Amino acid sequence: MIIAITDDRGGMEKSILAGRLAASRALAGRKVLLLDADPRQGAMAQARNLHDGAMHGSLTRPRLMARAISAKGLQPELEHLVHCYHDIVIDSEGRDSMGSRSALIAARVLVVPLAGVVDAGAQAGLARRIAHARSVNPDLRVLLATDTQAAPAHALAAQIPAARVVGLGQLYCAVFDNHHRAA
Repeated sequence: MIIAITDDRGGMEKSILAGRLAASRALAGRKVLLLDADPRQGAMAQARNLHDGAMHGSLTRPRLMARAISAKGLQPELEHLVHCYHDIVIDSEGRDSMGSRSALIAARVLVVPLAGVVDAGAQAGLARRIAHARSVNPDLRVLLATDTQAAPAHALAAQIPAARVVGLGQLYCAVFDNHHRAA
């Protein structure tokens, strides 16, 4: 299962969320790869933090592979990697780019963390990117994850057909439980 994480501005929230989703899935016994397709490499920092925390005894160490990948290499690599891992979590670039589009097209689930200031223009651009991805990948499920931005999340959901607003506490189940029911 491929899960892409993106937002409308490329903040650290998406990288933190990508790292946490991947680690949670790895702790559940799955073979997971965290791909950092964002040039800022925030997900790689999250993976290092998880590893360092486990080394110091504060966490159970998840069996999680993580690597950075360029936008050009994403699509061809995914074709190979999908056979090597149970789950692939992609921290995608926040802006519209070849890598971001490739991640959305390849994903089964897209998670969009919503936090901070809402930029209506950026959200409209994100809605267009998602519409483009769905023209190639019509089964893409979109989850808008928030705990503090309910009104803006519902406003964005109105622009994205079949998008679902979920609280951060319910995100893991929203991403993975539907997958098991569909399988």
